[in-house]
Amino acid sequence: MGQFSNIDHVYQKETRKANMLYEFVILYHNYIYTQHTYEAENCNCNMMEIHTLTYIDDSPGITVTQLSKIWHKSKSAISQTVKKLMEAGFVEKRYTEHDKKTACLYVTEKGKRVSNVHKAYDVADITQTTAYLVDQCSEADLEAFYRIIEQYIKLLKSE
Repeated sequence: MGQFSNIDHVYQKETRKANMLYEFVILYHNYIYTQHTYEAENCNCNMMEIHTLTYIDDSPGITVTQLSKIWHKSKSAISQTVKKLMEAGFVEKRYTEHDKKTACLYVTEKGKRVSNVHKAYDVADITQTTAYLVDQCSEADLEAFYRIIEQYIKLLKSE
């Protein structure tokens, strides 16, 4: 019985920081999929949708397959996101003369306006968040955090 109480003690000690990471990931995931209203064109999108729109704006002609690789999502999931953006009038598909099967994605004028509003929102939000974090920690702490996240991403991609 003593062996199991020891493993519980070690487990509790070792998982405290991991549990903070789990909580962060869960809270951020929930935040990503919460609907946000952007002032332009009465847009009500979650972060995944608005970032997909902005990515299409920044990469005209990108395909669903390419987006699925970038976002680490299935083609089906990205297709659903693109479908919603198309139904809102933000994105359109075009087929090339050379390949009638592959749909290239482009933002509409309406989508461009929403993308620009989103970019301005993100710049303000990131600036505000960074100022808060630097006030709570330090700039060096924040840079270390991003270096750690970068390494964590490499680790997760390698698994």
